[in-house]
Amino acid sequence: MNVITRYLIREHHIPLTATIIREFSQHLEASLHQQYMIPLSYLNIYRTRKEFKLMKSIQHRLQKEKYILRETDKSGIFHIGNSADYEKKTEAYRQKTGAYIELDSNPLWSVFDKVILLLNDLRSKKYILSWQLGKMMPKRETAQLAYLCFIPKPHKAGTPLRPIVSSMNMPTTGISKFLDKIIRS
Repeated sequence: MNVITRYLIREHHIPLTATIIREFSQHLEASLHQQYMIPLSYLNIYRTRKEFKLMKSIQHRLQKEKYILRETDKSGIFHIGNSADYEKKTEAYRQKTGAYIELDSNPLWSVFDKVILLLNDLRSKKYILSWQLGKMMPKRETAQLAYLCFIPKPHKAGTPLRPIVSSMNMPTTGISKFLDKIIRS
């Protein structure tokens, strides 16, 4: 609760004595208590256990038969496909485009260190301000390399795969978002 109160004071300049903070705190506490402290009914416990067993059964079958379960494009529908078929289709796509290679080593931390070094260099030369540095600085806890994944298109013949490059947590993402915001404003 203290974290939320401090956030409201710092970011939204709401005084500590404001009634809205007290009302919000009481409402949040009541909601959390109602959601997590009231025991579940027998029916809900039974349903939860049954769904858990069903989920474990599906996981076991998928692993045993070497199938892959994927969510399809934006529809929220799941598609089950043979893992060997996925491998063939992804390899064919990489061969056809020639744009992607599988890396032998992980360059994440060298890229991460270079980004930090360059941002600190820009700051020391006073090309950027400290708040700008803070916006662009990557976070070690969430940093990842960009990766290629595929989403099935079950509505098309042969269930082709749509390639997607996910780079949301790259060390350069903060720089990209910051510059994009400047360009668009």
